[in-house]
Amino acid sequence: MPDYSQVERYLDAYVNYEVLPGFGFAEAGYDLAHVKELMRRLEEPHAGPLTVHVAGTKGKGSVAAMIAGALSACGLCTGLYTSPHLIHLGERVQVDGVCATPQELLMAVDRIRPHVEAMRVEGAWRSFTYFELLTALAFVHFRAKGVGAQVVEVGLGGRLDATNVVVPDVCVITPISLEHTAVLGNTRAKIAAEKAGIIKPGAHVVCAPQAEEARRVIEATCAERGVPLVSVGRELAWEVVGRSAEGQAVRVRDARGERTVHIPLAGSYQAENAATALAALDMLRCRGTILNGECVDRGMRSTVWPGRFQVLARRPHLVLDGAHTPASMRRLAESVASLRWGEDVVFVLGFSGDKDVRGSVAELSHLGGRYVLTRSSQPRALAPSDIAGRINDLGLVVTSAPDAFAALHLARRMVQPDGVVVVAGSLYLVGDVLRGWSEEKKSEEH
Repeated sequence: MPDYSQVERYLDAYVNYEVLPGFGFAEAGYDLAHVKELMRRLEEPHAGPLTVHVAGTKGKGSVAAMIAGALSACGLCTGLYTSPHLIHLGERVQVDGVCATPQELLMAVDRIRPHVEAMRVEGAWRSFTYFELLTALAFVHFRAKGVGAQVVEVGLGGRLDATNVVVPDVCVITPISLEHTAVLGNTRAKIAAEKAGIIKPGAHVVCAPQAEEARRVIEATCAERGVPLVSVGRELAWEVVGRSAEGQAVRVRDARGERTVHIPLAGSYQAENAATALAALDMLRCRGTILNGECVDRGMRSTVWPGRFQVLARRPHLVLDGAHTPASMRRLAESVASLRWGEDVVFVLGFSGDKDVRGSVAELSHLGGRYVLTRSSQPRALAPSDIAGRINDLGLVVTSAPDAFAALHLARRMVQPDGVVVVAGSLYLVGDVLRGWSEEKKSEEH
């Protein structure tokens, strides 16, 4: 039986900027001509389906998953393309919630390989990257499955991201904060300009609440390209009307009236993501897509999105969250505090080298607690000693462990039974913990 390692071996022959420092399109003159040419030779597998394109710094994966779940529940065969994966590559390419199998991805590799090789031999095209070819695999798989709708999450930025070959019906821009500044720019306005690069004439645009400088850029782009814009928090308001560790009920109000949806995602920030997803679905309705309200609610209620305030265990509570910026750590701290899980908190933290480590940890420090520093298996991960050096002026109680699962076991021994262990700082760290947790549970069963 094939496994994902065979697909990985093919992709690993190409530069992967998810695990290496630096980014390919930072160089002057980068464009998507080579990706567009590959799509042409593959007979435009990205074209045809109803398309929602999602960019932003935080929340874009959650929003994409909610939209895809709702579209599937309404009877549309729906593809979902996201990144990164937590355990295996198939998580990134799903149809109606089912991950692409190794065999399906290998079939897609066989489809793209001759065209990629022909372009290499011709010598007129830029070399492909891991992410660009994985994006092509996703579109080929979606066509093979006959999807009627696709929800596509941007990998990095927007304007020069491989996914920006699509012609979207709806563009969604989730909250923008300072991240990947070496590539996207060192202000929110510059980053917003890159994210707004997904906006194309003929689309509808949904914008989550933004800092003023980012909002102005998005509004100007929509005006320039003649597209209608819905701003969440202005034309659409929301409030949480019920919340527990199992999820929350979110009441949304707009010109159409009031409705309440339920999501199985407990993070406080997910209410805003749910409102943004609903606004995008409303835009699809405006464009003529028939979406039954009860089906939308059922799809939202069944959203599965691991690693985002995921409650993995109780007594003590174990929460996994991919927060890795000061803004996302602030929302994580709000979520932990609002659920009132006792006084004892132990954080398991690991970061990539390009993150604002001190700013992120400072957002957690008012909760008190103790800290276990570790590193993920990702090559760009900081050593625990490097993390400690960046936060040594915060006056925290810190220890370390060599890897993610060792850190988890240490933290669970440290915390009180009614307390909480929170794993954060990197989705790669969360993935390492999920992988180790799954393997341990399997060994216990045997």
